[in-house]
Amino acid sequence: MLFRRLYVYAFYFVVFLMPASPLTRAQRLTPLSLPPEWRRLQAYDGSLTATQFRRWLDDVYAPDHAGQAWIRLQADGVVIRADATHNVTLTLAGTGQTPKPVPRYWKPLPHPATDPEHPLTGVTVAIDPGHLGGDFARMEERWFQFEGAAPIREGDLTLRVAQVLAPQLERLGAHVALVRSSPEPLTQLRPGNLQSNAEELLRGENNPSSIPPTYQGPADPLKEHSIEWQAERLFYRVAEIHERARRVNEVIRPDLVICVHFNAEPWGDPAHPTLVDADHLHLLVNGAYSTSELAYDDVRFDMLLKLLGQTHPEELALAESVAHALAQATGLPPYRYHSPNAIPLGSSGYVWARNLLANRLYECPVIYTECYVMNSRSFFERFQAGEYEGWRWFDNAWHQDIYQEYAGGIAEGLRRYCTEGMPQMPQAEKCHK
Repeated sequence: MLFRRLYVYAFYFVVFLMPASPLTRAQRLTPLSLPPEWRRLQAYDGSLTATQFRRWLDDVYAPDHAGQAWIRLQADGVVIRADATHNVTLTLAGTGQTPKPVPRYWKPLPHPATDPEHPLTGVTVAIDPGHLGGDFARMEERWFQFEGAAPIREGDLTLRVAQVLAPQLERLGAHVALVRSSPEPLTQLRPGNLQSNAEELLRGENNPSSIPPTYQGPADPLKEHSIEWQAERLFYRVAEIHERARRVNEVIRPDLVICVHFNAEPWGDPAHPTLVDADHLHLLVNGAYSTSELAYDDVRFDMLLKLLGQTHPEELALAESVAHALAQATGLPPYRYHSPNAIPLGSSGYVWARNLLANRLYECPVIYTECYVMNSRSFFERFQAGEYEGWRWFDNAWHQDIYQEYAGGIAEGLRRYCTEGMPQMPQAEKCHK
């Protein structure tokens, strides 16, 4: 059975909050993570004001005082509990003091741009097509087939959107890199390489006397307790995202990452799915860490890198602009979370903060676009139409094909941000030719 992504942490690239292995328990690390390099935080000494630090910590990254056990603000600085053995102390700029430059590999997008025809000149954008395609989509449970029609695989949909989006951004002057350019994973690891890690996680969680090695399909009630399923999840959700993060931070080093995704409602049996009437849109930026998540040293360290790197203002401004353009292009209403793992941000109603593995590990600004519901009746009809030139009539409105519409909304949102500033968000309405 497919878990609903919008309500359950497991559907996103959220880290497993399972006990760490015996070798890392003293450091409290999440699966497959390396110990944090706490000395890196010293480079941010004096680069942020106390007001900024407190506001972003309380309102974006660690709401409801989620970080108070490890992060203590003082009159002129902040003391951070690094791990069980030592703290890190950083100076914060006071009133009237000029903060030091922020050490980071990315630069803000031009706002406003000096060249309106090519507003993204000098900007490097990485497009990260969410999930995996081809046969891997079945493993991820991001696959379904309705009444013998062509199967819908999220990883293939996101890759096609990325391929359509890339030349649109290039025409605006950007240098564009696809984090994933094929249905295949970037990581060289496979589930078979992670069997021992999976068994260790299962034994650390419940200390069971017997652990099933395999499971029998997505409806197997023992699926999540099997070594096979846990190894698969470590492969596609953890190892793959860590490898993408390495590519983003060490190879591409972009000014912005756009993580392209599609939504889903519960669809039951993938071979006989349920189509729904709901269809919606939302965007995600990094934030909304919980106390249980921040108890892990690597999660706490990654959050602080995002906060001190000052990615949030850029993420929120870009997400709001892209949300505005996508809402106009698609006519989709905003999705609203009713779970504690997300908080609303901005004024559009479309942007939320969540702690996802990718938007946490990618050190530059990251926006997640979550457009359409894959198993909605309206989307399925449009998916069957495939790619086409011009406009067609669907759901009482004229639409381009889903790939052009999705990519065009993102590109237009970035163009507007760099040339027109922040527009006011109107009520979502159906797009018309």
